[in-house]
Amino acid sequence: MNNHRNGLFIGLPALLAASLQFSTLLPVPALAQSPSVSKPHGMGGSESIAPLPDLTTTTAGEPLLYLSTPDPVISSDILTVPPGGVTRWMTHPVPAFVYVLQGDLTVQFVDGTEKTFHEGDVLLQPRAAWHRGRNEGQGPLRFLAVFMGAKGVPGFLHPPSGPLAAK
Repeated sequence: MNNHRNGLFIGLPALLAASLQFSTLLPVPALAQSPSVSKPHGMGGSESIAPLPDLTTTTAGEPLLYLSTPDPVISSDILTVPPGGVTRWMTHPVPAFVYVLQGDLTVQFVDGTEKTFHEGDVLLQPRAAWHRGRNEGQGPLRFLAVFMGAKGVPGFLHPPSGPLAAK
């Protein structure tokens, strides 16, 4: 009986360790949090803070998920789309935060629906819904895209072939 207990004590930690290692490979739902502020705005330093909205879903209505990885990386790009320009179709396998710096960004989904975001707006790009960006304005569209992913995982994917790749 004593050997049975010892086997249980040895097996249980190994099982827990294996399950913890496996769980780091899975996406984890994010909890929306407001920034904590230890002092009221305007007291102390000379900075000004313009809070942006908390985001918990993508533009396609998908819940925000954080990637759990041993090799995290945050990458970013500033994209410029000329007047009348259209990006390629894409999805984002990692959370993608966008801040519109200039102009209006129209996100078009493969089903034909559209959502337009204006200078100063923030959004989370869809992970699974094919979409593309359009600039229907008279001036350039510029936006900051921040990808919260893992080393070796691209921030966006384009269709390799088929009708979307041809559009």
